[in-house]
Amino acid sequence: MHKDFYRIGPQTMAIMPDFDKYGHPESIILEQGKEAFSIKLKPRHLIDRTLRSYASSYMGAVQGAAYILKKNHTLPVLIKAEKPIILLPTESSTREGCMWLSLDHIIDFNEEEKGSTRISLTGGASIVAGISLHSFYHQFQKALFFRHHLERPDDRMTQAFEPGVTYHFIKGEGIRKTGKKE
Repeated sequence: MHKDFYRIGPQTMAIMPDFDKYGHPESIILEQGKEAFSIKLKPRHLIDRTLRSYASSYMGAVQGAAYILKKNHTLPVLIKAEKPIILLPTESSTREGCMWLSLDHIIDFNEEEKGSTRISLTGGASIVAGISLHSFYHQFQKALFFRHHLERPDDRMTQAFEPGVTYHFIKGEGIRKTGKKE
């Protein structure tokens, strides 16, 4: 089955690269409880189109992840902030074989053979990806840390940087805001 438009959502389990019968790139979409279907876009372009429909972009999502994770390659992307959908790549997104998997749909993963990993998804589906178990584990951990960072309360702005020290700033005639006399 082929679709003309698709927006990545909570039911999206995996986006896999493929080519149609004419050699044009497309994406195979696995959704929970449904048959796989294709869309005539590369996975990265499908992700960008979805993000643009939410007033963002692929580059913005990658830059945000790079800022949070302090890394700059094979980064997970956040599709939707209200109810986070985090996709993790199996390799560099510029490579033809890059698959994208939804963090929430990954149940388990095991080494299939040297250099490939079987990833079990919700609903009983599984995918074999051309990535070592060690590398996939690293990608999975990176995505978990990313989600953890996004879900934690932002208490950094309210923390005291000098425990036990209190500052009082008093504004009055002849006194600067720093508390020192002019």
